[in-house]
Amino acid sequence: MKNLVDEKIKQIRYFMKENKITTYMITLSDFHNSEYPCEYFKGIEYISGFTGSSGTLIIDMNSSYLWTDGRYFIQCENEISGSEIKMMKMAIEGYPSTFEFIEKNLKEGDVFGFDGRMVSFEDYKKFLEISKRNKFEIKMDLDILEKIWKDRPELPKKPAFLLEEKFSGESFGEKIKKIRKIMEEKEVDIHILSTLDDIAWLLNLRGDDIKYNPFVMSYLVILKDKVLLFADNFKFSNEIKEYFNKNSIVLYEYFKFYNYLKDIDENKKILLDYNNVNSLIVKNLNKNIVIINSKNPTILLKAIKNSIELENTRNCHIKDGIAITKFMYWLKNQNFEEKDIKELDAVEMVEKYRREQKGYLGNNFSTISAYGKNSAMMHYLPSEKSNDRLRNGSFLLVDSGGHYYEGSTDITRTFAIGKVSEEMKKHYTYVLKSLISLSKLKFPKGTTCGNLDTVARSVIWNLGFDYRCATGHGVGYLGGVHEEPNVLRGKSQVVMEKNMVTTIEPGIYLENKYGIRLENEVISKKIFENEYGEYLDFETITLVPFDSDAIIYEYLDESEKEWLKKYNDKIINKIGNCLEIEEKEWLKKTICKF
Repeated sequence: MKNLVDEKIKQIRYFMKENKITTYMITLSDFHNSEYPCEYFKGIEYISGFTGSSGTLIIDMNSSYLWTDGRYFIQCENEISGSEIKMMKMAIEGYPSTFEFIEKNLKEGDVFGFDGRMVSFEDYKKFLEISKRNKFEIKMDLDILEKIWKDRPELPKKPAFLLEEKFSGESFGEKIKKIRKIMEEKEVDIHILSTLDDIAWLLNLRGDDIKYNPFVMSYLVILKDKVLLFADNFKFSNEIKEYFNKNSIVLYEYFKFYNYLKDIDENKKILLDYNNVNSLIVKNLNKNIVIINSKNPTILLKAIKNSIELENTRNCHIKDGIAITKFMYWLKNQNFEEKDIKELDAVEMVEKYRREQKGYLGNNFSTISAYGKNSAMMHYLPSEKSNDRLRNGSFLLVDSGGHYYEGSTDITRTFAIGKVSEEMKKHYTYVLKSLISLSKLKFPKGTTCGNLDTVARSVIWNLGFDYRCATGHGVGYLGGVHEEPNVLRGKSQVVMEKNMVTTIEPGIYLENKYGIRLENEVISKKIFENEYGEYLDFETITLVPFDSDAIIYEYLDESEKEWLKKYNDKIINKIGNCLEIEEKEWLKKTICKF
């Protein structure tokens, strides 16, 4: 592995030298700033072997560095071990950010290179400011991966499909009116949209171009009288093309987008989001065009779900609850000392039970099945090589999600395999307490996602622990599993609005020992209004029991026990009659232990 990685880096340096580049950057992204790019864009994995979903690789003539976030520190260290690449821990004291690294290491006469289609314009602006101070050049039109990656996968060619209004709850016509109203308020002529989840939501169009993400590789240009869609023509049936004609959506070939940008009249005023368009998009526009940099209006519009989306989402969680509860019944009734059951067997069974549900369209991310010390790696993915056997005495952490026509799910449960220690049970119970503390909170309108993060995290702090990820995130409707803006992170000033779907997923992770994460989805809703204003709380929509074998009930106070009892009753009422007789009887016994 070491020799392969270092040989690929050597090849990159050859082309760097040929193009007079002193430092080259590769990002784990695509032309659309997607969280999970398709195989064509996974250059970091191809070069380094690192399989996480967050990464930036910077290579100079002597060294190479890979930045990733706290979810992947352990995993990254393992996967790049033995190569020349040094891991850089994002947001950790003592490790520079990519911007700080470039500031410190590039000087006058140097050339910093990257593929401008893979770097947001907001990030490019920061690099540009550094280059002006340090007097180095930026070259943003070189894709070195294209030169060394001989068996690079093709761009996807999967067909698209329309999401019926009975699922979306709102027509394209209604949605585009809202966008054009915002454009009118901002006095712009054109809105450029390149994020795939926003395009999918706005057009009520879904596809299969990115594994686990139901999107179509495309760009969108919204004008006052029509919409221009840049995507591969062959992905659309005659029915979809008729839908386009009816709604004044004009179809152009995918790669003609950048040529179109160059031809836009310099007198036009354009709305776009510097954080969510790549740097080459802006660089291709006439320099005299007035640009209004603002968050894509679609981000908030799609995060606040309409009544049909909410009802559908509740229904898809009934299906998902049935599937995962059946999996739990299967798991808790195995003899792990006699049977050779491994992490990938758990993945297979989760997917088996989901496939039995009507309207199931597939996973919305690769299922995490992590036993023992593997569960301490937040986003560990089992492989044939790492596939650990389940044995009595530790935890199995399973984080999975499904796409249905009625919405998308994201759930994590940690299971005790056989008897686990009192310390492990205590930690499990405190993670449960953390989840309950936020789930039962009542809070005034205007409360930020950062405030909500602290409510859950403070329970874990009481044990002297923390976790290096957000407490939760928005979930798209048959969209991205991680959806902005409702991300429960400490510094977030985003206000939690009514009718957002958000996860709550605190955890405790002890390196080389075990990890615990419990995750439910909730809907934020108004509960009352008084002289202090509106108050909201959360409706829990995930319907899967927690593992009573891992709970020490004495650690729960009365309000927590009351919440848990109501939650268990809801599970019985919603999914009990959809289970086999023996599964339902087991469910009643396993959730009624206090």
